[in-house]
Amino acid sequence: MDADYSSIQHFISESPWDARAVMNKVAGDSSKALAALGRVGLLIDESSHLKKGDNSVGVSRQYAGCIGKVDNCQVAVYGALSTGSYYQLIDCELYLPKIWTEDRKRCKKAGVPEERMSHQSKSELALEIVKRQLAEGTHFDWVGADGLYGNDSWLFGELDALDQLFVIDIHSDQRVYINEPEIAIPVKTNNRGRTPSRFKTNSQSIEVRQLLLSLPESAWEDVHIRNGTSEEIKAKATVLNVYAWDGKSDHAIERKLIIRKTKTKNGEEIKYSFSNAFDNEFTLEELVRMQAQRYFIEQSFRDAKQEVGMSKYQVRGWLAWHHHMAMVMMATQFILFEKLLHKEELPLLSSFDVREIIMHTYANKKDDIKEALQIMKNRHRQRAPIQDIRIKT
Repeated sequence: MDADYSSIQHFISESPWDARAVMNKVAGDSSKALAALGRVGLLIDESSHLKKGDNSVGVSRQYAGCIGKVDNCQVAVYGALSTGSYYQLIDCELYLPKIWTEDRKRCKKAGVPEERMSHQSKSELALEIVKRQLAEGTHFDWVGADGLYGNDSWLFGELDALDQLFVIDIHSDQRVYINEPEIAIPVKTNNRGRTPSRFKTNSQSIEVRQLLLSLPESAWEDVHIRNGTSEEIKAKATVLNVYAWDGKSDHAIERKLIIRKTKTKNGEEIKYSFSNAFDNEFTLEELVRMQAQRYFIEQSFRDAKQEVGMSKYQVRGWLAWHHHMAMVMMATQFILFEKLLHKEELPLLSSFDVREIIMHTYANKKDDIKEALQIMKNRHRQRAPIQDIRIKT
C-alpha cells in the first residue's frame, strides 16, 4: 500500500467526511440492484467486536455474540438487505450501554454526538434503522430480526404503525392465545383497597413450544427453503393465527405464528416467528423463506469480518468507528456487485473468491490470475453437484 500509516489514521479518525452519507449511498445502490432479483428483506441483528481497555467508544463488559459469553467488547445493531443468496450490510447504530450514557464527560471525550448521549435499547436502534431506510427511499419488502427484537412487543407495535410487514423470531416461551382473549379492567367488588386500573384477562395463554406439541402431523407441510453448500435445505413448517397480548393494552393483537422444524447434524432446530401478514397475502412457503432469510445477515457478518476486517480496527472515537464501518460497507458492496456482474458464468462466486483474486492481481502484483481463476473454478466445480449448477469453463 502506497499511503503511509499516519495518513490513513488521519483519514479514518479525524477527516470530516460524512460516514452516514456513504452508508446511504451504499444502501441506495444496493437496494436498486437487489430489488431487480426478487423480494428483499431488511434484516436487523447486532454484532460484537472484542476490544481491550475501556477507552474505545461504547466498550464495556457485555454479551458478545461472537464468542457466546460476556466479555469486553463493542456492540452495534446492523441492517442488511438480502434476497435469494445475495446480501449487503447497509446501516449500523453503535450501542451505548448505560455505563456510557450516564457519563457525559466520557461520551464527549469519545466524540459522541449530543443527541446520542441518552440511552437507547437495541430495539430502539433497530427502529431508527428501519425509519432511516424508509426515509431514504431504500426498497425492502419486509423486516426480519431474531428473538432479541421479537421479545419486545413495543417494536412490533411501532412496525405496525409504520404499516411495515415483518417476520421476526420470538422465543420458545412466548405466550399466545389460541382465541382472542377478553381483556378488561376488573370491577371493584368492595370498599377496600385501590380501585383496579390495570387490564386483566381470565383467558388462558400457552407457550408456543407447548402449542407445537399439541399440533397433529397433518398440520405440517414440507417446504424447500434453498440449496445449501452441502445439501438441500428443507423444513417442515406450519402457520397459525394466534393472539399476542403485552399485558398492558386493552386488546390483544392477532399475529401469524410461523413454526419451522429443520433437521441438523445435532438433531432438530425449531424456529418460531411472528408476522403481521394478512390472511392469504403470502403462501406458507413464502413466509417460511422470509423467516429463513435471516441466515444471510449472519453471513454478512462472517464475510465482513473474515474478508474485509470489520472487527480489525485500531480506532477509539465515535467518528472513526463510523468511518471504519462505512468503508467496510463500501468494500462488501464491491464484492456484491462482482457477484451480480458474474452471476451467470460464476454463480458460486464468494467473498473469499473476490478477495483472493484481488490479492493475486493488485496486492501481491503477481501475474498468476489465470492460475487463481482455475483454482477457484475447480473449487466451484466440486460444489456444483450439490448446488445443481453448471460451471462454465
